[in-house]
Amino acid sequence: MLIGNVLAKDSKLPIASASIFLSNTSVGTISKDNGDFVLQPFPEGRFDLVVSMVGYETYSITISSNAIPSKLEILLVPKVKELEEVIVMPYEKNGWEKWGDFFMENLIGKTPNAIDCKLLNKEVVRFRFNKKKNTLNAYADEPLHIQNEALGYELKYDLSIFEFNYSTRVFFYQGYPLFSDLSTKRKRIETKWQKNREETYNGSIMHFMRSLYRNTLETEGYELRKIIRNNEKKNNLFSNSNNNLDILIDKPLNGDSIAYAIDSFTVGLQFNNYLQVVYKWKYMPESYRLTQRGMPPKQPMTAEIYMPDSEKVVAVLANGSYFSGKDVLALGFWAWSEKLSNLLPLDYRPPKKK
Repeated sequence: MLIGNVLAKDSKLPIASASIFLSNTSVGTISKDNGDFVLQPFPEGRFDLVVSMVGYETYSITISSNAIPSKLEILLVPKVKELEEVIVMPYEKNGWEKWGDFFMENLIGKTPNAIDCKLLNKEVVRFRFNKKKNTLNAYADEPLHIQNEALGYELKYDLSIFEFNYSTRVFFYQGYPLFSDLSTKRKRIETKWQKNREETYNGSIMHFMRSLYRNTLETEGYELRKIIRNNEKKNNLFSNSNNNLDILIDKPLNGDSIAYAIDSFTVGLQFNNYLQVVYKWKYMPESYRLTQRGMPPKQPMTAEIYMPDSEKVVAVLANGSYFSGKDVLALGFWAWSEKLSNLLPLDYRPPKKK
């Protein structure tokens, strides 16, 4: 159980109705009139505690279940009007008409689950295009409200970063999701949600990281191989040049070669070059194969991961969460599949194998 109080940093007055939640879980609450809140239960592990309120900067802090403070005082910073920034780089006029489809495809995705996802408050999204940097950024002053009928979740997503670089073709997004289950009285719908969740989980980054933590990659269906990528592609991950082709080292790696125990709760992930990750128990879905030229119909699910700074160590926890920011980049299939339409909460548990 976590007890705390939410105040405005400038006035020290209590803030009522602030949203307090553990990111990527279904655990959340709101502050009372006096700013007090109680968050329970607090699950095992380490989580980003997020406090969100319209008109204030989003607050986040990492808290572990084995080191919960006796009482947490949270000071929210009022958002400063962006007058100077607007003069230099205004938001795009009619931004949704211009960039809305692109935003949905990159954030929600084009996965089979995306067909049944709806963004219910698209009017809060604004866009800026930086011609000098050749980047598109999206912003939202309040959490995005997403209904995922494929997985049976209602998602409130506090978007912190959405950036697409047209020069490098690299897309990066980051935010704080809060899940709640959709309700239904129809057993068939409930069964469909459970089946879709399991299907989405198998072969996902969450599944991979949990298997890495438990050192069960091989028994869970994964194969790892090193890729030595040419220098041109390191500068442009999506280069189509045929010069200096990548070299795939056709020797499977084990989990111990890229990860080690930091302590009894944390595994450290560290590797150089690129890693090819093959999940042998599923084929590439047709909707992904249609985006690729010449891909055979029955190719095992294959992705890549890359650490731009091989000196860094990324912490991986038992629930599959990993604290990385831009320290681990997903390429190939995972770059396509790991979108909000396929996002599962950290407290998701697949059914036990019989």
